[in-house]
Amino acid sequence: MELAPTPYQLSNGNTLYCFPSDALDIIKLDFTFEAGSAYQPTKLCAHAANKLFSEASQKYSVKEISEFFDYRGIAVEQTIDTFTGSFSVYSLRRYAEELFPLLAEIIQHPIFPQGEFEVYCNKRRQQLLSSFQKTNFLARNLFYEALYGKEHPLGCFATVEDLEKLTLKEVRNFYAQRYQLSNAHLVLGGSCDEALLKSFDEHFGCLASSGRCERIEVQSSKPQSQRRIHKSMPNSVQSTIRIGRLLPFGWDDPRYAQFMVLSTVLGGYFGSRLMSNVREDKGYTYGIYSQTQIYRGSIAFYITSEVGNNVVEPALKEIYHEITRLQDELVGEEELDIVRHYMEGDFIRSVDGIFECSERYRQMFATDVDERFTDLYFNALKTVTPEQLRELARQVLAPEQLVEVVVGN
Repeated sequence: MELAPTPYQLSNGNTLYCFPSDALDIIKLDFTFEAGSAYQPTKLCAHAANKLFSEASQKYSVKEISEFFDYRGIAVEQTIDTFTGSFSVYSLRRYAEELFPLLAEIIQHPIFPQGEFEVYCNKRRQQLLSSFQKTNFLARNLFYEALYGKEHPLGCFATVEDLEKLTLKEVRNFYAQRYQLSNAHLVLGGSCDEALLKSFDEHFGCLASSGRCERIEVQSSKPQSQRRIHKSMPNSVQSTIRIGRLLPFGWDDPRYAQFMVLSTVLGGYFGSRLMSNVREDKGYTYGIYSQTQIYRGSIAFYITSEVGNNVVEPALKEIYHEITRLQDELVGEEELDIVRHYMEGDFIRSVDGIFECSERYRQMFATDVDERFTDLYFNALKTVTPEQLRELARQVLAPEQLVEVVVGN
């Protein structure tokens, strides 16, 4: 399955990656910058810069930008992860020529008003205070701290105390250093006619490229020695369980795609073994899932569920029981065929549309994944055997290699 975009060379040497569709009168434009939390000098600096830069610019006030987007029905999404910050815009094609100069102005000349910074801090404070009262939030943080170590970008998390130390000057400086428009990774989906591409080049290809923003070298993880972490949260009505590890191979290793099949058998769809046992048979939870998450330089695997406080130990017992079954018994051909068909359909749904394809391409850039993954994925679906799955379960899912986090009352 081919997901490659059509490249369009801009005048400054940068490339716009296009996913054209004549059937759509809508465009989706993604600007992605090397501006994630791994680059920030202080916690929350990257998040604040990403969320605040589009509020006002030297030429346009908060009110003018808001009214421009609202009147034309233009939707904006700003996302931040460990290594990248993204700015995505959805618009009708007919507004593109007036949208482009506004976007260029916003990205190049944001002013970060003091009042908007204070509003951001107040909202973020309430979000953090609320999140720290949730068992799933704490379990996730403790899990990644255990996997990567507290000094790793994927293992350190902001607190309200960190927010109090954040200054607007730090946010402005971070933005100026990391959000260089001439070096953004650009993806366009939808209507990509020649007039639109020419207009885009006039506004975004005229900026001289100053060289790619320096990319941080991915740190090695320094996992904690403690593998069983149980944290009490008084008054919680349920407990969150999270069990997993860092995988011993990368996305470009054929074993990873095979492991995705194993993970799906275990807990990757509604008919999975964990769902059938822990939810349907035992009634310990409304949902239990296993999945993998690709990051630059590593892949995390985890099982997660929220269960009643009085059934934590029985639920853990059943989770490990299902892992042991995968290590001792061969997956049946009928079950494996069901999983193959599910995973094939799930992948096809994930790219069933131009915007879905462009979003997947943006995510591939953010995680350093390339198109080889698609070939490895479908090859695994066709060729993986029950014997290979059992061997993977023995190699990767040994209980002593897994981190177990439980947060609850």
